Amino acid sequence: MDKKYELLKDSYWYRVKALKDFTLITGETIKKSDVGGCVDSEDCLSQEGLCWVKDDAYVKGSVSENAIVRDNGFVGENAIVTGNAVVQAYQYITFGTVTTDLLGTKDWIGALYAELGIKPENGKITLYKRVWSTDDPKVFESDNNRKFIYEIGKEAIEIDVDEDAMKVVGKGLHFSILKLLCFLNHCSILECEINVEDILTVMNGVVRARKCKVIRAYEEG
Repeated sequence: MDKKYELLKDSYWYRVKALKDFTLITGETIKKSDVGGCVDSEDCLSQEGLCWVKDDAYVKGSVSENAIVRDNGFVGENAIVTGNAVVQAYQYITFGTVTTDLLGTKDWIGALYAELGIKPENGKITLYKRVWSTDDPKVFESDNNRKFIYEIGKEAIEIDVDEDAMKVVGKGLHFSILKLLCFLNHCSILECEINVEDILTVMNGVVRARKCKVIRAYEEG
């Protein structure tokens, strides 16, 4: 078998360098001598098929067949990206097997599991967000916009949202899992319920949505 790429040592990992021309499923052309993204070892990127790691993407898991990983995308050691998958910029694939373009198809159920390891129940998920406390124990202010209010037991709705699923920082309400949130002095953590149909994107360990229902203030321990 003729090798598709070789490894170039780059600090603590390796960069892939193409040994021949080939065309990705997106129509993009990889030329011989093109340098791509980073991998831990040759086990992370198949020498067969049209799979490739682009730009500054980093793969610790496995990429095979026709899959593509784009700039700043990440594939964790316990994840597999295969088939015709496209891992977009700033997607962090850490769980399971991905075979499609989750963001391009807006497969939020697949994206939620791949990024955060969670599965919806009855079309809903529970996530958390950091907010500012107020004098009212049931009322909280957004950490980004102190005029935006979250109230326990009520819906919080953002009217001005960014519908672009590929945008890592966009308008909307932002949530994550507890272990990805930093606990800061003078801040509170809210437990919120989000309908999958209200999700705008899932990337970089964050779920961006149009609205949520505030369940309670979370207390450590």
